[in-house]
Amino acid sequence: MRNKLIYFTSLTALTAIYAATPAAAPAAGPVTLPTYGFSINAFDMPTDGPVLQALSMSWPMMPLPSNNQTLAAPSVNVIVWPNNDDMSQYEARESLDLQMRGLSIKSDEKSADNTEWKLEYVGVSNNVGMHWYAHVVKDSGAKKRLFIATGSAPDEMWGQFGAQIKACVDSLKATGTSQIAPTMVPVLTTSQPAPAPAATSAKPAASGTAKPAGTAKPAGTAK
Repeated sequence: MRNKLIYFTSLTALTAIYAATPAAAPAAGPVTLPTYGFSINAFDMPTDGPVLQALSMSWPMMPLPSNNQTLAAPSVNVIVWPNNDDMSQYEARESLDLQMRGLSIKSDEKSADNTEWKLEYVGVSNNVGMHWYAHVVKDSGAKKRLFIATGSAPDEMWGQFGAQIKACVDSLKATGTSQIAPTMVPVLTTSQPAPAPAATSAKPAASGTAKPAGTAKPAGTAK
């Protein structure tokens, strides 16, 4: 029996993500990860074109506690999205889109100056109950764009990784903004409850080294 491999996309499996093709991608300097023991220069790509996935981080793949044949990796992603909407327009559209996809918003809050939005939501992806946390920040410069950090983990893993995911996602800031955290105000968002995940029975681990069955496709992309 081969393991089922699950990848989960960010708040914008709601949004189609395209690869940017700039003439040059200047290095922004090294990103150092002392625990892993390496550093690497990060790209500082132009973002005047389509949506850009600027950063992707994940924990190692690990089996779900209830089913050791399903592997999952809690993750955090950041995308840059050219967008002319103000935060209220974006919030209204994305809240509706989440509801249409069967996802349920647990809580959300918006900054008093209408430049940031944080939301926590749950639902089912690839028959696995999932938990997401997202932080949307409006660019403070002349460019009309949003920075969106989204962390995700299966419900079964949220108790272990949720606090780390939220701390990472909360740290997102637009370059050049005040280092003082904005005042956040709860948003009275209504959302339909998400459907329950399909029942799965735990199966014993296969002998030897199991190989992933493939990569799960995103639940959907915005049109």
